[in-house]
Amino acid sequence: MSFDGVLLEKLHKEISFLKTGRISKINESGDTDFILTIRHERQNYQMMLSFSSDYSRIHLTNRLYDSVLNPKSFTMLLRKHIEGYFIDDIINYECDRILYFKVSGYNELSDLNHKYLICEVMGRYSNLVLTDENFIIIDALKHDGVGEYNRTILPNAKYEFPLNNKINPMALSKEEIDNIFMEKNPKNPKELMDLFNGVSLNLAYPVFNTDFHSDSFYDYLHKDIKPITFTNFKGKMDFYYYPLEGNIIKEYDTLSNLLDDYYYQMDLRAKVKLKTNDLSTFVKKQIQKYEKKIEKLNLELLDTAKADKLKLYGELLLSSPNMKEKKSMVNILNYYTNEMIDIPLDPKFTILENSNRYFKKYQKLKSSVSYIEEQMEIAKNEIEYFKVIEYQLKDASINDALEIQAELINGKYLFKNVPKNKKKEKPKLLTYILENGTLITVGKNNVQNEYLTHKMAKPNEMWFHIKDAPGSHVVVHNMGELTEEEIRAGAMVAAYYSTYQESSSVAVDYTRVRNIKKIPGKRACFVSYTHQSTIYIDPDSDYIYKLKVKKQ
Repeated sequence: MSFDGVLLEKLHKEISFLKTGRISKINESGDTDFILTIRHERQNYQMMLSFSSDYSRIHLTNRLYDSVLNPKSFTMLLRKHIEGYFIDDIINYECDRILYFKVSGYNELSDLNHKYLICEVMGRYSNLVLTDENFIIIDALKHDGVGEYNRTILPNAKYEFPLNNKINPMALSKEEIDNIFMEKNPKNPKELMDLFNGVSLNLAYPVFNTDFHSDSFYDYLHKDIKPITFTNFKGKMDFYYYPLEGNIIKEYDTLSNLLDDYYYQMDLRAKVKLKTNDLSTFVKKQIQKYEKKIEKLNLELLDTAKADKLKLYGELLLSSPNMKEKKSMVNILNYYTNEMIDIPLDPKFTILENSNRYFKKYQKLKSSVSYIEEQMEIAKNEIEYFKVIEYQLKDASINDALEIQAELINGKYLFKNVPKNKKKEKPKLLTYILENGTLITVGKNNVQNEYLTHKMAKPNEMWFHIKDAPGSHVVVHNMGELTEEEIRAGAMVAAYYSTYQESSSVAVDYTRVRNIKKIPGKRACFVSYTHQSTIYIDPDSDYIYKLKVKKQ
């Protein structure tokens, strides 16, 4: 596991500056996720605490996470007990995957209280526990009787840290580590992991790839370089606090930035999948369905190419009405080429009757051509529509995904019981604020794009969209001439929220909203435009993360 105790100790040092900060707000971002807003030296810092089985972690974040409108009782309990409290200390327990906050504040009776918020980042055993100053459990996110590590995690029980016989390597000097290696003589990575707390395979393997194990182990423990994501020996992306063997994907300034980047998309997709009954799979199946339909229609269209031959057969048979005998084949002169031609017949019918049958088949095939072409156009439009939705789901928040789900329900693609008198809410649009106060709004799905472009935006405001590819509608809310900064910002946002997010020198068109027109016969999210200018820009995720977001 990449998130081991040594990495958590590195992260602990990184966030220790938040001591004396005040927990000003606690939000719930999912069934197992919480966002703590910590006010420190006149600045707000967002801390993600996740205790999901697959993506448990702690880190500072600059990203926007959706807040739950109706938080669970445990969230309300946290708000009651520690919202407004100050952080006295942040402690990593024995280099294990446990970080806890010692907090203090005044209760409703103006009595000073001390409490502990204990974060256990331990995979499927992850938990968040709130205790009083004597470590008596007030409540926990996940209750457990005498479960893993023979502990009881229930209200009013005494909280106990997990016990093991391992050594805390971060508390040892170089000489002490050398002595332990000489005494215990670990022979492989597994024995090293069993000996020291917080050591994962990511740390143990490199140690045994060197000649002096104790020296390299001490050096690895105290490396102070930029963390990275890399491709591991299984070919999958992984991360750690220092470069490992393999292909480095990206280098980060802080562990928080790495963890925020690494987990955000995976965690978001898992939540969206859970909330929307795996909408992505449904969309992919729809694309495959219409692609197969086009293949079938193309085969039918090939059959219509026989229509001219059927017409020729009918004409040639009609020119020989005096042939009396009924045959299964007749050899007749083709007066168009002056060559003899074999024409299959049905012996049950006369020459004239066979001629009429060929003419009927010809008319049927010719009339089906327009129908097949019409169906192919419909299928192509559906593929285009679902590919746009497929792209939109990749970066969709839970609210964005639910809007997409509602759109598919309204389009009769999905069926779900919806209250008849339910009031239709306005789409929740993402809006950035530039330093000069100019607002930039992004539509992240078809519902938002249509609302932004055709209802919200004013005619003289500037509209941005990636050139000739699926992407978000972006509007810069300034009806005058845009500055170079505003044009580049609008183009940067449009390029980032598009299928070319990972590309460079991306072409972005921009024009006044009044030049945007709906395309007849297509959904309102598809538009045409005129009088556009084009700018080329390199999408920059760091630039987007630093933009200030307008609160809903």
